[in-house]
Amino acid sequence: MEVNQIMVEAVTIDKDQRLSYALELLEKKDTDRLVVVNDGDVTGILTYADIADRLGVSKVVVVSIGRLHVSSAMSDTVISVSANDDITEIAQLMVDRGMSGCPVLDDEGKLVGIVGKKQLMQLMEKVSDIPVKSLMTTQDLLVVNPVERLVKARFEMLDKGYSGLPVVDGKRVLGVLTEKMVAIAMAKFSSDVPDKYRANQIRQLRVVEAMQQQPPLVPVDASIAEAASLMLDAGLKALPVVEKGNVLVGIISATDFTRFVANKFKIPENGE
Repeated sequence: MEVNQIMVEAVTIDKDQRLSYALELLEKKDTDRLVVVNDGDVTGILTYADIADRLGVSKVVVVSIGRLHVSSAMSDTVISVSANDDITEIAQLMVDRGMSGCPVLDDEGKLVGIVGKKQLMQLMEKVSDIPVKSLMTTQDLLVVNPVERLVKARFEMLDKGYSGLPVVDGKRVLGVLTEKMVAIAMAKFSSDVPDKYRANQIRQLRVVEAMQQQPPLVPVDASIAEAASLMLDAGLKALPVVEKGNVLVGIISATDFTRFVANKFKIPENGE
């Protein structure tokens, strides 16, 4: 299967646009990334993670999001792919480079679309014969408590490269926190709190103020098709996998699905 069979239209933005407008555009277009262009050329990528990262920098906290530009937060290292590339190779590229999506360019270097983990996830809706427990992550799970500081949770997510993580009380799942939720919460804080108070009050933001409570949960014996459908319907890239009593036993994520595609739609062997 080639990239052109699953790619979607890219949403673009100019590097000089306000970061607040970019956040609005991400939500309005229901996308997880914007392609930054300058005079028609692709110059960067902007994601919720980029916005959360930028707003969490100590020197930037005192600056309102309305005064920041896209160029100050975007990732300017862009790895593009061709519409004729094989999706298993692109999935492997995403795994190797820790990316969640790539612009698709034609032979003349013009933007023709974008492909990301969401499009790979949509392929999983057809895979009903493989259980979640065969692909889910169970080791070194990153979890947070609802009263943990949001800036600390943000740092841990970005440091580990996670797009989402469970919010727990002991082993019982209470909610989920995603890079999108962090970005929106920090943007609201940046807009609502006067400049002189931000540096101190940012430390008071807690996970509970950003997280989604009572998220969809995936039973450990569910199929990856069921998990993918739940994630797509909820607009999430990761879901807690639970046993009876909502006890956390793992996480299934878009990254797990991407590894599956990279392995040519086969369950990776242990250690692979």
